[in-house]
Amino acid sequence: MKALKAIIWGHIAMLAANVIWGLMSPVGKDALNSPDIQPLVLTGIRIIGAACLFWLGSLFLPESVAPKEKIEKKDYIHLAIASMLIIFANQILIIFGMSMTSPVDATVMCSTSPFFTLLLIWMLQGEKPYWVKILGVVIGFAGMMTFLLSGKSDAAMHVTNPLLGNVMIVLSQVFGALYMVKYANLTRKYSPFTLMKWLFTISAVLMVFVAGPGIIHTEWNALSSKVLIEVGYVVLFGTFIGYLLLPVGQQVLNPTVIAMYNYLQPVVAAIFSLIAGLAKISLYTIIGTLLIFAGVYLTNLERAKKAN
Repeated sequence: MKALKAIIWGHIAMLAANVIWGLMSPVGKDALNSPDIQPLVLTGIRIIGAACLFWLGSLFLPESVAPKEKIEKKDYIHLAIASMLIIFANQILIIFGMSMTSPVDATVMCSTSPFFTLLLIWMLQGEKPYWVKILGVVIGFAGMMTFLLSGKSDAAMHVTNPLLGNVMIVLSQVFGALYMVKYANLTRKYSPFTLMKWLFTISAVLMVFVAGPGIIHTEWNALSSKVLIEVGYVVLFGTFIGYLLLPVGQQVLNPTVIAMYNYLQPVVAAIFSLIAGLAKISLYTIIGTLLIFAGVYLTNLERAKKAN
């Protein structure tokens, strides 16, 4: 009975996390549509704010959620490099890209990480590729190119440079994939909470110098309550709470099931964006999304067989 209850809560956690992340792109995009807040400022607030929340969480949350783990001295340099890849560079590129492209495109582009992870594994680790995975990468890249080549500027939707925006988000996934390939041992050695706490903290220190002046000079009093709530959502829900929910599902659910939940994010982003008038869905968007989904499914097919 306890096992069944844990599995149910695992599904609820993964459903909630992916709905939260699906909403983050259109919510963040709407905040960036305000002329009073710049992408670098939003990135800085997100990273610095999340770091503060993780440290507060380590003080008040139970050890089952926020375990008291000590970082080995030899791992600090690895954490620093990993933080530059998965937090600093990744988040800057995502938010700057989001400011230029459609929130639906941004969310779908964030689904391309498995392709780059596989390519880096093949190139850096010499793993023999299966034909199914090769087919998945080819189909996925066809979907990605559909987005890159079909994007059009739309002043009414604040889509100023979809090609550059989508390229920046794809590049963010390359950095994320490099982190997964080179520093996967950190994810096995430390709990998700401890890892995220330190990764965000290291990038937050750098962000104080990079984004600090912009944050200080932003006229926060001029921002509407709506924009402030959207910024708060990105920091609190899209970053902190989302990462708290993730390990709840990871503890009891098959990795393949967790991967399948990721398909919810573009769906949620598309529905919310259409309702809020933040994006338009074209035939190319549908075709590109289906190709990327098919590619991600095929690249995870072998993993699914091993997990089962």
